[in-house]
Amino acid sequence: MRSRPQGRVDRGMRLLLINFEMDADSPVLAWQESLATRLCRETDFTLVLTEKIGRCQPPENMHLHVLRRRPFQIPWRFGGGYLLNPQVHALCRQREVNACFVHMNHRWLVWLRPALERLQLPILLWYAHGTVTPSLRTALEVASRVVTSSPEGFRIPSSKVRIIGQGIDSDLFDIPASVSERNDILYVGRMSRRKRINLLLETFHHMRKSPAASQIRLRLIGPELTRDDVVYGDEMRRLSAALGLQEVVDFVGPVRPQELPSYHASAFLHLNVSRTGSMDKTVLEALSCGCPALTSNEAFFAMLEDRPEFIVRDERPEAIAAQALQLYAQRNAVDRQTLRKLVVGRHDLNHYAEQILENLRDLRADMVSSLKG
Repeated sequence: MRSRPQGRVDRGMRLLLINFEMDADSPVLAWQESLATRLCRETDFTLVLTEKIGRCQPPENMHLHVLRRRPFQIPWRFGGGYLLNPQVHALCRQREVNACFVHMNHRWLVWLRPALERLQLPILLWYAHGTVTPSLRTALEVASRVVTSSPEGFRIPSSKVRIIGQGIDSDLFDIPASVSERNDILYVGRMSRRKRINLLLETFHHMRKSPAASQIRLRLIGPELTRDDVVYGDEMRRLSAALGLQEVVDFVGPVRPQELPSYHASAFLHLNVSRTGSMDKTVLEALSCGCPALTSNEAFFAMLEDRPEFIVRDERPEAIAAQALQLYAQRNAVDRQTLRKLVVGRHDLNHYAEQILENLRDLRADMVSSLKG
């Protein structure tokens, strides 16, 4: 049985939640469905505005509403998003929502600003990415408070910002009861240029020069979400062939979240050299499974300061290869429970959900005080 957040049930909170999708099988955003369900357990009612619905079993006190992609045949980015204000305002009034949580999808804070300001809702925004755009700056103006995973996850200085960590489903991502031979290097994430798959392949090419690496395979797991991702994926397959790695590199593609722990069970290392500039969830998922992670992502440097062997300081492929080979040699001596403790209670979904709820309660209390004043 899955555990649930230990916070008190807030029977006064009627939450408006805005996210990208509600799909437990999404290879990238499944946690949005998990979080929405957990928050709903702790509130009186939750209205979810989402762009897509996949496999999802909403609780009785949750209502799902799909945001029309082309209202009046006008795409969102060309003004269609603004045209949904009357509908959203009416829906929120009907459902008597009294707080708003925007899960990453900050552009709806911009498009729905008229409705949200008219409703006078306290608004909490979650954003955890290194990118800063004009729309994010506008969203910061609209939001009452912003929560993020690390100092690198929200790069606009503001007194509104709070750091709460990430939200990994540690019930799903757990240490396996039985472990097979760990000979795999695992990458999990989008097939995106920002993830620097080329550096992974070049690193693995250098590793293969060592006789000790004869049994190692590189498994690349993740979807191609954009046209450029597809182009980049083709480029990486050609690079793999050019480096002579086609027999030892698997381009697995997207997998359901429920399948990922089995891949971690056969991996001695999760290798992450992305430049997202924020705390990548896939690194935390690996650690939660007791799988070592080697990362160049600066958002993890403070968290892993006592584990320097997990931090890439020299980004030359041959240097990363040397680090990975050293971790391979030590793979049977890893204390997997210690790795898992880096996540559980700090970056797990239960802790994350309670942090969201506590921030929403604070904002509601502030709103009530200001109205009384």
